[in-house]
Amino acid sequence: MMRLLMQLRWLAVVIALFSALNAVAMLVVGVARAISAYAVILEGPPWTGEHRPGAMLAESIDAFLIAMVFVVFSIGTTTLFLLRNEQALESIPKWMRVHDLAELKFLVWEAILAALVVASVAGEFAVVEQRSWNMLVMPVATLILAAGLFLTRHSR
Repeated sequence: MMRLLMQLRWLAVVIALFSALNAVAMLVVGVARAISAYAVILEGPPWTGEHRPGAMLAESIDAFLIAMVFVVFSIGTTTLFLLRNEQALESIPKWMRVHDLAELKFLVWEAILAALVVASVAGEFAVVEQRSWNMLVMPVATLILAAGLFLTRHSR
């Protein structure tokens, strides 16, 4: 039984590898969006509709933060399931060293919250003319997740 569990441990390698590849892909998306925004800036005004550099830059930051979530998950999975000696953990920042699944959950939760906060702000940039109650969904969801994280952390 233990041998089977140790073989399943290598699934973490696949998970960490694909999470790292996802991070690289989102990094490329973020760079492409940023370059597009700089091209619009160089074209000059008028900046209207989908060709507003502020909204495009906010979208690139969204992509970078999603890439950060993938990096955090990839490193967290690697440290949790694959690295067992302290010498191997030396190269990883202390705040990213994961010793159990709960720590990984909180680390990813915090990274997702950071991405959601920026996504909420980016949503504000994207909508200029049509304002509606639907715009409150992302900020309210972020507030609920942040409150849940706060309550979970302080109830332990």
